[in-house]
Amino acid sequence: MTTMKRISVRTRRTLTALGTAAATLGTVLATTTPASAAVTKFCTQAFAKAGYGCFYSSDDRIEVLDNYADGLRSVVVWYVADNGNGNKILDRGECHNAKGAGKTATCDYDFPEGRKIFINFAVVARNGANGADQYPTNAIIGYVSGR
Repeated sequence: MTTMKRISVRTRRTLTALGTAAATLGTVLATTTPASAAVTKFCTQAFAKAGYGCFYSSDDRIEVLDNYADGLRSVVVWYVADNGNGNKILDRGECHNAKGAGKTATCDYDFPEGRKIFINFAVVARNGANGADQYPTNAIIGYVSGR
């Protein structure tokens, strides 16, 4: 629960609003386009100042790349929710990259499968592990099951 307290109110509202809208849109797309079943990688914009993050639904892995040598770490802030249960948040966390510019950090997770579980994530830059969120990217939605 402490993770979400560190996220600014604006970022939290954006993640929640985009998560609900995208989960609804994702459900529509998943039921109308069979090709969507092959999607297993969901990413933020590639050259964002905060960094670049991807979620791989095939193995519940998050990667975060630090794009700039600015002394800040890149952090993927995420939550996993159940679209089939009123978007109930099941888990939340962060994947930190303190390795420096041009380096990638990987975080492995084991999210629930078999239902309409989705991940909502964005990348922020921080000065240290608990610094203020800076330069947040747009939130990205991905299905854990790889819909």
